[in-house]
Amino acid sequence: MEEIIIQKPCVVQKIETPQGFSVSYKEHLLYSKYNPSKSIITAVENLNLIPGTIILCIAPVLGYGLNELKNKLPENCQIVLCEAEQALYDFYKAEGFKADGLIECAPSELSALPLKLYELAKSGKYKRVIRLDMSAGVQFNSDFYNKLFAACTDSVMTFWKNRITLTRFGRRYSKNLFENFHYLSDSKPITDYFNSINKPIIVFGAGESTQTFLSGLLRHHAPCNDIQSKYFILCVDTALQPLLKNGITPDGVFVEEAQSVIIKAFTGTPKGTHIFAGLSSIPNILHRAGAANISFFFTEYADGSFFDSLKSKDFLPPANKPFGSVGLTAVYYALKFRKDNTIPVYVTGLDFSYSSGITHTKGALAHTLRLANNTRLLPVANYNAAFSYGSDKIIDKSGKTLYTTVTLKSYAAMFNSFFADVENLFDVGESGIKLDIPHKDIDCFVANAPRNDEVVLRHCVAEGRSNPFDNEIKDFLATEHSALEHLRDLLTGNTELTGEALLEEIKKTAAPREYLYLHFADGWQFSTNQSFLNRIRTEIDFFLKNI
Repeated sequence: MEEIIIQKPCVVQKIETPQGFSVSYKEHLLYSKYNPSKSIITAVENLNLIPGTIILCIAPVLGYGLNELKNKLPENCQIVLCEAEQALYDFYKAEGFKADGLIECAPSELSALPLKLYELAKSGKYKRVIRLDMSAGVQFNSDFYNKLFAACTDSVMTFWKNRITLTRFGRRYSKNLFENFHYLSDSKPITDYFNSINKPIIVFGAGESTQTFLSGLLRHHAPCNDIQSKYFILCVDTALQPLLKNGITPDGVFVEEAQSVIIKAFTGTPKGTHIFAGLSSIPNILHRAGAANISFFFTEYADGSFFDSLKSKDFLPPANKPFGSVGLTAVYYALKFRKDNTIPVYVTGLDFSYSSGITHTKGALAHTLRLANNTRLLPVANYNAAFSYGSDKIIDKSGKTLYTTVTLKSYAAMFNSFFADVENLFDVGESGIKLDIPHKDIDCFVANAPRNDEVVLRHCVAEGRSNPFDNEIKDFLATEHSALEHLRDLLTGNTELTGEALLEEIKKTAAPREYLYLHFADGWQFSTNQSFLNRIRTEIDFFLKNI
């Protein structure tokens, strides 16, 4: 039974016991009154630690167990001390608490800890986070510590998920980036659209709620051409075909996909359809649409000196953090397009979940491909998505049972994190994970549609402008081309430099150009290891062709 100590509120008291000291705080003992250190030392002894682990030591107070923990650490491990109670933090600092070699976080610093751990993970040494409760002081901020641990874990895992993505696609992203630079000066700046749309905006994703929304319009006798005239319509790449098949030609289509499979989503696209494309998206789309019908934005698919330098160039389009989902990117720019915050933005099809057998709205690329490849062994209904390993059953906003994945849930969480407090942003989707924005059903949407006398011109953006930085772009590409040729000479011995001077020049030239090695399995940082340099040498010829 827990002993209650009668004392003044919030006063920390050190209490002597037969086998050491305990601490009382807020009328609770934080350690046993018989053997204060036994419990935590036993927990440390039972820990199975592996290299690359960050240990969050929650509520350390008297620091029992820390010496034992430090003595059993394998390589590349880090202890982080976390205390959310200011009084307890001040107490163990006053006790002369030694944190040599440890990371110590004051209560005011804990909110920034996930970002700090992300920076630690960028060294490549740390791959996981575990938690160790050091005292009963955890109970005073239990929910906070749970959220902190989850955020720290997600932060480290996000780095490694990004690394896996870059290992698979980083080379293609960079290739597309340099190829699209050749067309950037002929494209229409996306900034021409900023603060220019003065009628309501609809953003269509490719989830099932898009079809439900379109069917609801027909049920209310609202013809699609009427919707098209009253709203500025944006959609993601895979929602383009469903809209066209329902008689709606969107004002803009967002695409970030770097692989050629997305080309099929643009089959039969009407001439003049405007496309908002990521600079690292596949250039074939531009070849089909023409540079005049393209507006570029830059998704920061990697960190590094090259990308920081690139963002400082006047010719670079607006940059945004990688959302993972092109639907979030479309919403992000839709909010920038509207004239002011009084213009409503509606989203549908951003379900981040799916029904059993159905993953997208009818007519979307995934649905069309299932129809085209339909056999007895591969039916149109995609039940594998709902019942495969990694899928999770949920109850959606309408009370239906749907399925989702960890990745889709992370997109929904990111949507809520970025857009929960945005003014006049509404969800008109009837299915999917609940979004933290106001919901309007189809009846409310139709009832609040603009009247005919309120409809503004469809073309709200000035026509005929182009990017004025043609020479700057050419100079940038020429500089990169020369730098790569110089690096090739250095790596092939076509230079008078030798020894340390040669290595220093190689590092000076190669290290700031992360696109050469970010897709290596060990490419989170530059290395002068001979194997690493040999691989860089093979990449130089590849990028010289594209630059």
